[in-house]
Amino acid sequence: MKNITLSNTNLLIYRIIFAGLNWFTLIASAVIYAITYGVVLPWFNGFKAFTMQTNLIVTIWFTLAIIWYNKPETLDKISGPLKGAFTLYITITFVFFAVLLSSFYQPTGFAAFSNLVLHYITPIAFIVDWVLTETKVRYEWNYMLYWIIYPICYVLFAVIHGTFTGNYLYYFLDINALGIFGFFIYISILIAFGIALGCLYIAINRKRTKN
Repeated sequence: MKNITLSNTNLLIYRIIFAGLNWFTLIASAVIYAITYGVVLPWFNGFKAFTMQTNLIVTIWFTLAIIWYNKPETLDKISGPLKGAFTLYITITFVFFAVLLSSFYQPTGFAAFSNLVLHYITPIAFIVDWVLTETKVRYEWNYMLYWIIYPICYVLFAVIHGTFTGNYLYYFLDINALGIFGFFIYISILIAFGIALGCLYIAINRKRTKN
């Protein structure tokens, strides 16, 4: 598989654009919430959502990559398997929203813009960044064992949160609505998909870094 590369300057500009776009979206969302409701602290409840968590993760990654632009040895510490994990998580955000949630969420105004950025633009931008740059480190298959820890912990968090509050955050994690059997079917499918997706990223990396 032929590797596609960008110059360091173009890559820096690329990351500045998307880090800036995501920081603007997150900060503007908080400001609009504060203006609308007169308080801002409840806005942070949004970070219970997998979407917000993964977008914050990749935005911080973009920001650190910009800061460490001239420090390749430091940048390498957040690349490799760590970046692979982040790419998997933001891809899950993208695919799961597009397939399972988009038909239920039809926002307008700034919320529509935020939806576009957080669920589509940023995930695709980060995936492209991975495709363009993640060719230095050869992934091992056992990375998947570590990558899957965060999604599983998130599912456990959502179930515990729903048990105590009645809000399971996502309908496909709602045990009360789905029943135990339905819940485990959903979770089994979602985890299997996540593992398959992670293995796909590992396979692509191993193909591209093959000696």
